[in-house]
Amino acid sequence: MKHSGQTKKIVAEVIRRKPKARWLFLTLTVKNVYDGEELNQNLSEMARGFRKMVQYKKVAKNMIGFMRASEVTVNPKDHSYNQHLHVLLCVESTYFKNQDNYIKQNEWTQFWQKAMKLDYTPVVNVQAIKPKNGEKSDIASAVDETAKYPVKSTDYMTDDRDRNLQVVKDLEEGLRQKRLISYGGLLKEVHKELHMDEVDDEEADLIHTDEDEAEEVAYSIVAIWNWQKKKYLIH
Repeated sequence: MKHSGQTKKIVAEVIRRKPKARWLFLTLTVKNVYDGEELNQNLSEMARGFRKMVQYKKVAKNMIGFMRASEVTVNPKDHSYNQHLHVLLCVESTYFKNQDNYIKQNEWTQFWQKAMKLDYTPVVNVQAIKPKNGEKSDIASAVDETAKYPVKSTDYMTDDRDRNLQVVKDLEEGLRQKRLISYGGLLKEVHKELHMDEVDDEEADLIHTDEDEAEEVAYSIVAIWNWQKKKYLIH
């Protein structure tokens, strides 16, 4: 994938500059929603909530940089949409050295709940990433997970054509003009220095893709509306 390849180059350069830095993989969720309008609104609120959360003193003081990506999955039982953020965090080595710096799982949950102003306890998961794990580094695995497609056709395509059309319509509305992938801190600086394609515009780049990923992205997001026939098409 294009974004995964770009991020691996960025991460490699950050590791070169900050060899003692530590890496975390953070997943942030909220309750499911049931239509495109709710999805669009929630993704905007999550982006704002994340920006607020990383400014909290305990989060910011050890933060070197991050990559944040949005993902949407479809629940086949109740046809709801689960929107969540995958975040690859780079922190100073001091993060793990004392309680003043280290953020426990329940603290991340509290920070996210506070930033989002939620009246319930959200599901939050954080994992420390090890440099190596067998043939593939944990960092490479985390990059792949963070930078994958925001939504896949295989997550929602069924034999029910009408249902498929409704899901595609909801996803088109929900993902419209959304910043699906963004960088912050040193990762953003390196991204700019390497003159990579801009992936954190308000309107996500879902059209200019490599050939090997174009079919699936188009299947999920781009090839949705046929203006001549005035209807949605599923290929």
